[in-house]
This record gives sequence, C-alpha cells and structure tokens, in this order.
Amino acid sequence: MSERLLTVPAPVLLVVAALAVVAVVVLWKLLITAGLIGLAQWAVITQTDDPTAVLVVVGVPALVLAVLLRRATGRAGHRAGRRAGPLFPIRSARHVEVTR
Repeated sequence: MSERLLTVPAPVLLVVAALAVVAVVVLWKLLITAGLIGLAQWAVITQTDDPTAVLVVVGVPALVLAVLLRRATGRAGHRAGRRAGPLFPIRSARHVEVTR
C-alpha cells in the first residue's frame, strides 16, 4: 500500500492537500457562525420574556437560511435542461420570431 502512495505525483498530492485545507476552513467558519447564532438565541431567550424578541431572534436566522437554501437549490429548476452560455444563449420562441 505504501508503494502505491509513493507513485502519486506531487502536484496531485498538493491539490488534494489544498482542497482538504479549504474544506476544513469552510467547515470551521460554518461551525463558528452556527455557534454564534445559537449563543445569541440562547442569550435572548433566557434573558427576556418578550415574545417579539424571541420571534425575531429565532425567525431572522431561519429566514436567512431559508432564502440561502432556496437560492442554492433553485438554480436547477425547470430550466435545468436549457443552460445558457456564450455560445448557446436561451431565447424564447417569441424572441426568435420577433428577430427573424
């Protein structure tokens, strides 16, 4: 097994190492952000009896997350089969008829 590892080219190992570092950094930032949001929610929920403040502190991060997830998953919607590009722009049938 160690003989096979030595036959992997150095640039490939460097790319894999760089991708691993990027993944660790992204996951660390995600963990810190989630922890800070949770800390803020805990602080407001335990220190206040105001239901509006609780709704705001719980609702705003939920709405932001919902918008981000919608934007991330909405890219492959009903137009997934028709990808626009510089060589093949998307044109509707009406646009094609008007430009003829």
